[in-house]
Amino acid sequence: MKNCLKVSLCRFLLAGLLLLLLQSQVLAGSEWFTCKVELAGPGSNFSFVTLTDQAETPEFVSKWFILSPEKSRSMLAVALMAISTDKRVVVVVDPEDGNYPEISNMFLQAGQ
Repeated sequence: MKNCLKVSLCRFLLAGLLLLLLQSQVLAGSEWFTCKVELAGPGSNFSFVTLTDQAETPEFVSKWFILSPEKSRSMLAVALMAISTDKRVVVVVDPEDGNYPEISNMFLQAGQ
């Protein structure tokens, strides 16, 4: 019974490590930023947001981003909720990736 539990735990840890490695490959140049949403809305081909980094020394101010097409509707809902409740969002993005970098994930931050 103990050996079975050890094998299951090892498989679980190995799967988690593999998932982290794959995610780091996909998000190679991306970082996490806590931002204020300035503008948000749908465009003809993409949904857009304008964000300001809330760090002490901001990485970007009033910068335009596009939302990942696969999650665009969900992230647009999060951005609109952030505007209407005056909350911040946490995004995963590489702000140096072209004129309109693509946000891969967006989360509404509690508090403030």
